[in-house]
Parts: sequence; structure tokens; C-alpha cells
Amino acid sequence: MCRKYFRPDAEGYLLEADACKRVIKELERLAAKLERKVEQEKAKRQAEFEQVMSYHSEYEIQNDYGYGFLTEHQYERYLDLFRTGSEALENHAPTANEIAERIIRRVIWDISEDQREFQFSALSPEQQEAERQRAEQSRLAWKQKIAEIKKRRGILDDEESTATES
Repeated sequence: MCRKYFRPDAEGYLLEADACKRVIKELERLAAKLERKVEQEKAKRQAEFEQVMSYHSEYEIQNDYGYGFLTEHQYERYLDLFRTGSEALENHAPTANEIAERIIRRVIWDISEDQREFQFSALSPEQQEAERQRAEQSRLAWKQKIAEIKKRRGILDDEESTATES
């Protein structure tokens, strides 16, 4: 779908939008790489948990530590995992890779917003107004759909449903 723009500054907006698209593509690649690392970390934690759960008691863990099969760090970690169980897997502190992935995803979202803004700015005033009206109609249709779903489930009472319909 190719559009013809007559505004002289529209080309600059389209170039900015294209640049945003390229940056997003690179950031998506980086986010996918971090996501793979996060999955590897999760698998490693799961394997460690299964190793710990092979022990029948804290006494067995203490024996392995006493005989030098475990380092002090492993011993403390194993005892913690043994005592807390699967909760330790689910409620662990976020790793650096998890935090980095979240940051990258936020940056991607921000750049996507900029890209949409540049594309919108490249439109003629008439096209911008038509886009605003389309967006408003879409927003109202979505609100109405949500209100219908809530009404079917009995979440909204009659007062709220009449307020959202108007």
C-alpha cells in the first residue's frame, strides 16, 4: 500500500518512521536473545531444584557439604531451596537478563509510539481528522463490547451499564 503525500515535510516524518522501524527490528532481535537467556536461566533453576529435591532430608545435604561435595554457597542455596520448595522457583528475585529484557520491551513500545506519531504527522489534515474519527469510533465500539461482556457476566449493575452506553 503506497500513499502519495503532498506536504513537503511529510517525507521527513516518513523517514523518521522508517528509522523507528529499523531500530525496533534490531531491538526485537536483542529482546529475543535476552528472552532465550532468561529461559536458559529458568531451566538451570529448575534443574537445580530437581537436584535439591532428590535429597530426602536436610541431614543428607549437610552430609554432602561435610564431605566436601558441595561448596558453602551451594550448601546454603540447597538448604534454602529444600526449605522453601517450589515457591523459591516461582518467587525468585529478577535476574539482570530479566530486567534488561523488560527495559528493552519498554523501549520498543516507546519507539513504536513514536513511529505511529510520525506516520500520523505525515498525513494530510483531512486524513488526520478521518483517522481521529476512526480511532474514536473504534474506542467507543470497544467500550461497548466490554460493557456487554461485563453485563453478561453480571459485573455491571444497571446504573453503570446505562452510563457506559451514553
